[in-house]
Order: sequence, then structure tokens, then C-alpha cells
Amino acid sequence: MELQWIDDFLALCQTRNFTRAAEARCTTQSAYSRRMRRLEEWLGAPLFYRERRPVDLTPAGEQFLTRARRLREDIFDARRAVLSASSHFKKSLRIYTTNTLAASFLSTWLAENKLENYSLIVASISGCLEAVRRGHADMGLIPHFGGDEALAGLTSLEIGRDRLMLVAGATQRRPVALVQKKLRGPVMVYTPGTTYGARIAAMLERHGIQIQESPVCESASAEALLAQVKAGLGSAWIPEILLRDAKVKRCAAPDFFDIPYEILLIKPR
Repeated sequence: MELQWIDDFLALCQTRNFTRAAEARCTTQSAYSRRMRRLEEWLGAPLFYRERRPVDLTPAGEQFLTRARRLREDIFDARRAVLSASSHFKKSLRIYTTNTLAASFLSTWLAENKLENYSLIVASISGCLEAVRRGHADMGLIPHFGGDEALAGLTSLEIGRDRLMLVAGATQRRPVALVQKKLRGPVMVYTPGTTYGARIAAMLERHGIQIQESPVCESASAEALLAQVKAGLGSAWIPEILLRDAKVKRCAAPDFFDIPYEILLIKPR
């Protein structure tokens, strides 16, 4: 099993098209198809009905989808947890949060609540939830897009609100525009399996909109995508809390392109 196979699988789940998935993964269709075959051989079952258009998941594929997302996040969360296992404090408050909140919202919130002697661990949303649920964290701060099932067994308190916005830099030469259900222009996307990526894909699918061109850049990091936006390399959906000092502007797009979410403080029940 290779990590890139999981990203390949999630890209095809998102696009339901081998050609577009290969483009999103910056490889040829033949190389992409070989990697998908190797994943299916490793798992011992076909994951897709290839003869259908769009490509559809088999029952085995449906079973693997939820596990693939968790596997990807767990791999990176395991590395973060190992790196943060040692502490300079004999006893400290352990706070889990996402990279975006750690780089923006968290510092003001900590100052307002006068918290000191804390260990800060950056993880994915599911990693934060799991850490609090297992008692590895005293609290977590996460973006939350709705759905109470993810919060089962935890207490939560809304401490802020934000939204994802499609933005462009001042020096971007070619604007992004929505023309007849096609989003045209240089667009940057989140890696398949990320929460932001899944929410954006669901919104576009709900309104029957497709990104026409191959993505300029793919990343799991909103901060990395924002850096590319500021350089004028393309447009991306960025959390508004990261944009306060950034010289970017909202793209001309329908209001439903904005994706609101809550910022929650979570603790063990």
C-alpha cells in the first residue's frame, strides 16, 4: 500500500472520471490507471464500475471510501503526534487544532482566555476530534461544517464563525469566471480527502458546476494555497480569517460559492 494510491483513489471518487482524475494528480492516464489497478490488487476487490459514465463505486469501493479518508488523515496525524510527544512542561494543557486556526484565530482566543503553559498540536479535523475523544487532548478547536454525528461523545461550544471564499490576487492575469456551469480560469484545489476539498466538491456538484481546466496547484494546506493566490498564480477557496492582511479580492461568483462554518471548542463529555 502506498499513500499516493489513496490520494489517487480519492481523486477519482471526486471527479468520477479517469482523465480528469489523472490530470488532477499530475500524471498520465495510463500511469494513473496502473496505480489504481495495483490498489485494487492489493485490496483484493474492484473499486469502480469502469464501464459506467460517470465512473461509479462498487460496494467494495463504497466501503473503502470512508476508510481511505481516515487512513490518509491518520498517517499524517500519527507523524504530528510523534513529533509533539515530548514536552518542555512537566504538566501542560494539551490543545489540538488545525493549521489554519493555529495560524489565525487561536492566538487571540488564547489571550482573551488567559491560558498559559499549553502544548499546541496541529492536526486534521478528524485527528483533533479523535485526540479529544481518546483523552490525548484537554480540548480542541476545529472548523465545523455541520452534522452532529462527528461530535458524538463530546461537548462543543461555538466560539466563532468563518467561511471559505474563492479569492484571487491583485496580479492574477486571467480571472476565474463561471460560464454556463463551467468554472473557467486558473483554479487551485485542495488535496482529495481533505475536509475543505470535500465541502467545495459537494457544493459544486450540488449546483452542477465543473472546474473546466486542470488545477494550477493542489495542496492540503490553505496557507500554501493562499501564498500562491497572493503571487497571482491562480484562485482558490481560502478561509476568510486568513485574508485580513492579504491583498486579495473575492472572485465574481454567486453567493453560494461562499461556504460558511462554525469554529467550535470541543472537550470530552
